[in-house]
Amino acid sequence: KQPTCPVPFFNDVCFSTYSFGQLKFNIAPVVSLFMAQFIMPRVSFMGHLAGIICGFGLHWGWPPIELGSANVLIGGVFLLGNLFWRRGVVPVVPLTPPDDNDHDDDNQLLSLLLESGQDGIDGILMSMPGSGDVENGNNALDRDSTTSTSDPFARGKAKKKEREMEEMRRKHKTVESIRNLIGLVTVLSFLFFDWMSSIALSQCILLAYFIFGTRSSFIVWACTQAKVANDMISPEKQRCGMIWRGYVMSCVLAIVVDGMSVAGWIQLQTFISSEKTKLLFGLVPSLLFMLLRIAINILGMVIASKILHDMGQVSYISGGIFVRVFSRVLTCSKAIGDGVFLSQRPLWTAFEGRGIRLGGGELLARISRSRSS
Repeated sequence: KQPTCPVPFFNDVCFSTYSFGQLKFNIAPVVSLFMAQFIMPRVSFMGHLAGIICGFGLHWGWPPIELGSANVLIGGVFLLGNLFWRRGVVPVVPLTPPDDNDHDDDNQLLSLLLESGQDGIDGILMSMPGSGDVENGNNALDRDSTTSTSDPFARGKAKKKEREMEEMRRKHKTVESIRNLIGLVTVLSFLFFDWMSSIALSQCILLAYFIFGTRSSFIVWACTQAKVANDMISPEKQRCGMIWRGYVMSCVLAIVVDGMSVAGWIQLQTFISSEKTKLLFGLVPSLLFMLLRIAINILGMVIASKILHDMGQVSYISGGIFVRVFSRVLTCSKAIGDGVFLSQRPLWTAFEGRGIRLGGGELLARISRSRSS
């Protein structure tokens, strides 16, 4: 084979390609790297070196080109390299275990919720007040009214706690339902596409993010329900924010790649990966499945954005690279998510000191200003 001459105007400085089994190597790119650094000292040495390493890797077939796709590489590196290896926030376990010596009802509930698996969590939630049928709910309400009629403050506090538990149950049920949908889409992706394709692998990464995010979100909700101190719950919220930010980033990349794939399939009337193993389904079923998958991933991104905003993990004032890049996605997703998680609360609740003041706000403001002056 003809040798490679990387130095301009020096046709005698050439390098041959050496073969080591199926691996081929030529030192010419390395020589070009040092020549470029000598001629232009301000160029990025590490950037060019990284390009050479990636070029050799792709030429040798390692890693597989599917793993180098943006929807797999970026989300996978952030999940395994940053969250798992560097920060150790996944797999998700409670960062602050509850105190076993504390016999308060809220702390006992927190212990049960955090120490149980996913099935145990569902069972505990369904055993809470207000999770039964209507008849059981009415009987419980009658018992509460007979036992605490003489103490309206206790009755109001019990109703408030029951309403908060119902809110947490509803949030958990919504997130869990979407998690199951994403899991179903992931399984179907292996039936429609090659299991080593970037389309299938990216969906696996999204499922892993959503499982970890669901668990972390529930820990935050349980700690909030048990009124854990802010300095103890802040690390849980930060971890939850990191997981959901990684999910939003990976989800946006997956949706873009899926949309581009669908557009290419429609335009070319065929699958892009024609050399892969023969698929079980044709073009039209695969297109319909891809549209369904994009819709479910968008729904998951809406829930992730809503959770990030509710936990205060998105700051448009201080900014940051994540908010600057995904600000439009976050705001639009939150607007949709408000309709999913929004709860109807009364204007005023008796014996709880909370509600919406109707009128008189301007008069009270004038009185407070006059007293301060």
